[in-house]
Amino acid sequence: MSTNNSADFSSFKNELSPAALACFRVFFGNIRETLAKQGPQQKYETPINDFLSLNEVADVEAVAQSIREIIQCKVEKKVDTYSCFYPFFATVSIEGNKIRYSILKDIEDEISQVPAVFFV
Repeated sequence: MSTNNSADFSSFKNELSPAALACFRVFFGNIRETLAKQGPQQKYETPINDFLSLNEVADVEAVAQSIREIIQCKVEKKVDTYSCFYPFFATVSIEGNKIRYSILKDIEDEISQVPAVFFV
């Protein structure tokens, strides 16, 4: 699949509440860091405390609501002359004190190419 443009994550910044955007940034940063250190993973996980320490997030229910909002947003990616829309998560679950999730390979590839100075 050849691409002319990289993925566009702007809908997340435009559509998410402040709490959901803060959570999205944690997910995005964790994926980037894991990709850089360990390469692609079948499942990623982030401690729930990483989200609860955010000013915008009050409790676990706020994290769950943020995940619901993130699920509603789509990543836009130009492929030749077409626009494709992908979900950020392939799977996501809150299990005990961790959030476990997977992402599509196309999204993983795009995140790995985003410059470190990029701030969603």
